[in-house]
Parts: sequence; structure tokens; C-alpha cells
Amino acid sequence: MSGFPWKLLEVVKLLDDRAAADLRRQEDSSSDSQVPSASFICLKAQYDEGAEMLGGRLGAANSVLREAFPFQGYIQKVEERGISHEQLVRVETFAATHCPSWHDIRAAGDTLSMDTLNLYQLTPWCIKPATNERNCSMVELFSDSPCLPNNFCSHWWGEPLRDFVACIGRHCAVRQLCFRSTFYWICAYANRQHALSEELNDDPKQTSFYKAMCLADCLLLILDNVGPAMPFTRVWCAYELFMALIDEDRKKKPLVLDTVAHTKAGTFVLTDGFTDAEAKVRDAGFPAEAEACKSLRELCFPIHVLEKGVNLRLQEAQASEEADRRHILNSVVGKQLHELDEAPPLEHANYTEGTAQLGSRFAVACFEPAFKKGSPSLRPSVARALQADPWRRQLVLNIDNIPKERQAAAFGVCVAGLPAKLQDLSLIWESFAADSNLAALAEKLPISLHQFRLDFSRCPQISDAGVAALAGRLSISLQQLQLNFYFCEQISDAGVAALAEKLPIGLQQLHLDFSCCPQISRAARQAAGSLESLRAWARPSRELGAAPDLEMRLSSGEETAEGLQEKDEEGEEGEIGKPSHESRRARPAAPAAPWRGQPPTLALPAPSPAAPQTRHSTAKNAETSSDTVLAEGLADETDVGSLDFAHHFNDSALSKVPSLFETMCSALLCATTLEKLSLKFFGCQQINDAAVAALAEKLPISLQQLQLNFVGCKQISDAAVAAPVEKLPISLQQLQLNFVGCKQISDAGVAALAEKLPIGLQQLQLNFVGCPLISDAATQAAGSLESLRAWAVAAELTGKWNARPRS
Repeated sequence: MSGFPWKLLEVVKLLDDRAAADLRRQEDSSSDSQVPSASFICLKAQYDEGAEMLGGRLGAANSVLREAFPFQGYIQKVEERGISHEQLVRVETFAATHCPSWHDIRAAGDTLSMDTLNLYQLTPWCIKPATNERNCSMVELFSDSPCLPNNFCSHWWGEPLRDFVACIGRHCAVRQLCFRSTFYWICAYANRQHALSEELNDDPKQTSFYKAMCLADCLLLILDNVGPAMPFTRVWCAYELFMALIDEDRKKKPLVLDTVAHTKAGTFVLTDGFTDAEAKVRDAGFPAEAEACKSLRELCFPIHVLEKGVNLRLQEAQASEEADRRHILNSVVGKQLHELDEAPPLEHANYTEGTAQLGSRFAVACFEPAFKKGSPSLRPSVARALQADPWRRQLVLNIDNIPKERQAAAFGVCVAGLPAKLQDLSLIWESFAADSNLAALAEKLPISLHQFRLDFSRCPQISDAGVAALAGRLSISLQQLQLNFYFCEQISDAGVAALAEKLPIGLQQLHLDFSCCPQISRAARQAAGSLESLRAWARPSRELGAAPDLEMRLSSGEETAEGLQEKDEEGEEGEIGKPSHESRRARPAAPAAPWRGQPPTLALPAPSPAAPQTRHSTAKNAETSSDTVLAEGLADETDVGSLDFAHHFNDSALSKVPSLFETMCSALLCATTLEKLSLKFFGCQQINDAAVAALAEKLPISLQQLQLNFVGCKQISDAAVAAPVEKLPISLQQLQLNFVGCKQISDAGVAALAEKLPIGLQQLQLNFVGCPLISDAATQAAGSLESLRAWAVAAELTGKWNARPRS
């Protein structure tokens, strides 16, 4: 389709204006003569010529549009004009074909490109011409029957069309929706662009936008990479987000709020809750596995885009028309129709509620990336946004996913940001939590809490005092409590008794795990199996004075958060200045990444999360108020440089939910900027050659470090060894593969691996212990990258592998 030269359009408009002005002057003239002036006759001739040329081109253009998008029929209700991804692809394909002949009408002739073509530019060249003849919407060129929208799109017209369509496609894929029959309500395609006055209204709740939101089940927020995140600055988009959260007139269930963004690295989706595949894993009894899949899938969402949402303020959003801004703000605060033109208030409770709920949603999404690869200044914003949302009822955070050197600070953000009216809290932090952390958490626990799940397993710094401090602050409204202190070696019967004595009266469900705690008696562990048996066990223990020392210390105030913090700091000084056996309480070692070959380094003590400290913190900074936390200590001086993910697969989960592995692989496909990956499949009999090959297909090209552990996976053979190596990204620098006990692997598998290693690989660690088909020579060669390559070359020259099984 040929384009219209910008100069022609400009001349026609100029002639039209001048001719009209000349005609008005003649009409106002008192002269008896009605003969047009010579200049008018000349201008009119030029105008007619230009109009004829333009009309010819318009006719040709309209013919092409009619052929591409034939009229199907009218759909009466604007809110029922949804469009599918498949139909959007048709628009994108048409635009890609004809875009080179289009010009940017607003930029005086710049040729348009698909890399930047947006709705502002597409509308005058495609949507309006295609719908002009029938005065219809674009959707009515695709269907003559109602297309009820499953999803409502909130977006900015300035986002490139190509990115927009990619976002819709990715959302369909992640949510496992049909690309043909799932409909999205998009204003540019649903509204009749030549009769907008019929679709819009001064009252936002009478507009096509609001009516479509009432039909939809999900609001899809599409964030651009141009602004970035321009929807957060546009009042219509902000209004749509607010209505998704605080609309009291909505008759259906609250809208699900999904968010999608497109960057050069890929297209990423944040889902409100689990996808169907993840929910299937959770419902089968494996919530941790489901959370891991969701965490991996969302890990690489561009944080610079999300950051804009943490600090969103509706009253500061802008609109192309000031009247729209006034109407929307007044509608949000509940003013009547006749009051919509008044100046909106600068502050209002409804602004606060919507801002708080949106801010905390994006804060949760930012939590993990903020400590992995985000701006340090974002971390206090995350705590503030969480704390500012008294409407949040549930919070699930996993500190284990944070780099170990940042976990104390992350725990501080979590505790400082606990919402005041939280009802359901789940928190995981293994290995590095201490008594002071438990005490500080206990002091901040909301009194509204109904369900509380805490996993502090393998934490040798937690003792009876920490357990008792937590028990003493449990909410009286608590109904369900789950505590995991597996392998916390300092906890004894005294701690269990202190917990049992202070359990809330209204508690209905209790689950405790004190496995591998050597100071806890068998009787106490058995009693912890149920609420009734625990209370029954604690009663005689109380009468016998089982924990007089602990009780005395707690009642005297020695074991407070501040006291426990001081002890942790003393223990830290002992570790630094003395041999480990002289430390008051030895800290657990934070193992270095196995591929780095570094010696273990002592982990920093976990300071009181009410005031997270770094090693260079001073005593005067060690205040315990949440205000101090928000102001100091959460923004490290250096940034984290990579995104990493680690997970240990549960054999029972893979057996009971065969789709779990596929779900994890799909999540991995979304992690396009992941740099470090560690997956362990200890003894997982469901892992075979095909599974390893499927995993290899999903490895991100951004990976720099990869660790795969297949210990005891007896179903894998040489093919499984070669499969991941064939797909390794060229950027990979460090590789660790563990095939201990994989008895089907032979020298051929080792050789295939050696031949296909990336050229840029710097460190390699292989383990083939317990693989009887691998020769001694191959095992020795696998000890280093150089020796392995040399062995493979020699074996190839001899034309055979030394396949002599080892004795």
C-alpha cells in the first residue's frame, strides 16, 4: 500500500484553511458582487487537484485494507469487543508489510519502522482508514458476534506494536490460554474511533473502559521499556489499576492483576498467584516446589520497570486532556456526576488505599531481584511499600533465594516491612538465622496474624532463648502455626517446653519439626507431633521445673532482642580475633560456590533485623526502631552483579507430580537473563536421558555458571552426559556436573562431553565416582579441563575409547 507524501497532506490542509478563510471574508463583504476573487478561484483549483490525488491514493489504500480486514458485522456492546492474540498477529503482519511506505504524521515525514511503530502511528494509517467506511471498530472486522474479554489490557499507546503483541503472546503462553479463543479488551481495537463520543463519558464508570473491566477476570498491565513503565504516569492506566483493587461496585470476583513487560532480553510475566501448572504442584502437597517454579519464572522481570510501580501516586498521574484527569480523580474519591468537574483533592483515603496496595504488590515482586541485581536504593523503598499497606493480608518471602552475604539485610527489610494487619505470614531462612533474628521478628509480628509458617532449619545459632522469645510474642488470634527447626542443635527440651507453655489459647493447628536436634529428648519430639500431646507433655515438665534457667533469663530481661544482638556481636568478634574453637558460639561456614575453588569463608553473624548491620556499622547506628531500618543499613555500598537460582528437587514430588519437571523447564525458559543456575536431582528416578535433554533445551544463553547434580539417577546414560553439553551457552565460564552412581555412563559419554565443551569455559568439575563403565584413564582425565581435552584428543586419534570397566 503506497503511502501519502507528507507534503501533499500539508498542502491540502493549508489550501483548505486558506480557501475557507477567503470564503468567510467574501461572505462578510458588503459588496453586491458575489463573484469569487481570483485568488480564491486559484486556491480552489489547487485544492481540488490535491484532493483528487489524495482521494486516488485513499481509494487504493482503502481497497487494500478492505481486502485484508473485510467487515464482519456489528457488535452492539463495546465491552464485548475483545480481540485475540491470533487477530493481533494479523494486524502486526499487515503493518510489517506496509509500514515502510508510511510516514509519521506528527513528525513531518519521518518514515515509520516496525521497531518503533506504535498505536499513535498505526491508528491513522490502519485502524481509522479500515473502519471509516462502516463506522465500526477494528474488532468488528474480525467478528460479527460478541467476543467477551477474559482480560482487560491497561497500557500506553506509545509502546511499539511488536512489543505489545509479544506481551499478549507471552501472557497466553504462561497462563496456558488459547491463542485463538482468549480475548483481550484493548481500547484502540474495541472503540469505534470515528464515534468516540458514543463510547466515552464524563463519568469514568460509564465509559467503555470500565464496562469492559466489569466483564474481565484479569487486568493485564503491559509495561513498556520506552519510558520506561509509562502506564504508571498516565491517569487512565492508574485508574484502571485502582479499580482492579478497590472497586466496591464490582459484582464479580476481584480482578486478577498480571503484569507483563518486554525488553531486548525477552518478554516477562508476573502473575497474581500461581499459574494452573504451578497450582497443580501446590495442590498435590508441594507448595515449596510450586513457589520455586514461580520464583524462577519471574526472577528476570526487569526491575527498572517494576521500580516505578513501587512509588506510584495516582494524584500525580497525567492525562492528555486535563478534564479526563479531573473526572478520574473525582470518581476515585467518590464524587457524584455533577461534581466531576471540580478541582480534585490533593490527598484522599482512596488515593492512599490504592497506592498502598499497588506499591506493596510491586514491592513483593521486587524483593528478591532487589538483593540480587537491583539498585541498592530500591531496598528501603521495598520495606516502606510493604509497611505502608495495611490492606495486605498475606506475605510469603524466601530469604534463602538471596545471596548469603545479603541475607541479613533482606531479613531486615522483611521484618521492617511487615504490614500491620497481616493475617498469613510464611518465611524461610535456613542456616544463617540466629536468636537475635527470632527475637526481632517476634517483636514485629502483627497481632492480627492467623497463620504463621517459619522455616529456620539448620541454624546452629538458634537456641532455647530464641524459641522462647518467639513464643512469647505469638498473636492471641493465631490459629495455625508451623515451625521448622530441623537440625538446630542448640535447642533443648527447655525451649520446647517454653514454646508449649506460651502457645495461644485459640491455636487450632500446630506442626513442629525438631528432627536432628540432639538436645531434645525423644519424649519431647514425640509430644511435638500434636497440639494436645505437646501441652500434656509440657504440664509435668513445668511442675518439675524443666527450664528454670531459661525462665529466669527471660524474666530478667537478659534474653531480649537487644541482649541477643549483643551476644551475636560478641560471638562475631570472637570468630574474627580468635581461632574458631575459642569463639563463644561458632558461626556456620558459608560454603563457596563449588566451581570457584575458594576456601570457605565465615558467614557474617545475623544481626537484629530491626537494625541490619554491616561489618562497618557503628554502635550508634544499632537502633531497633523500624524507622532506623528504613533510613539506614538496607542499601549496601556495592551492588549484586548477577541473577542466580538454585533448587533441590524432591524425588517424592517428581514421582507424585510428573508435570513438575516440565513446569520447572517452562519456568527456566522465561529466565532469559539468568547467570547462575544450580539444580540437584539426588536419587530422582524419574530423571532419564529424555528429561536431561529437555532441560538442556531450556538453558538460557546468558548462563555463566552451571551446576547440575544427578547423583544416584540410575536412568541416565551417555546420552544424558552429552545432551546438556551440546546446548551449553558460549558465554559459560564455570561448569560442574555430578554423575556419582550413574552406572550406565561409559567412556563414550565422557568423550562426547569433552568434545563439545564451550571454548570459553574456564573451570570444570566432573564427578564420575561409582560409574563402573568409565575407565581409570577417563576418571583421571576428568580431574581438570586441560587433561580431559587431551585425553579426548588422544582417544580420538586411537579410534577407540578405553572401555575397560574398572574393578
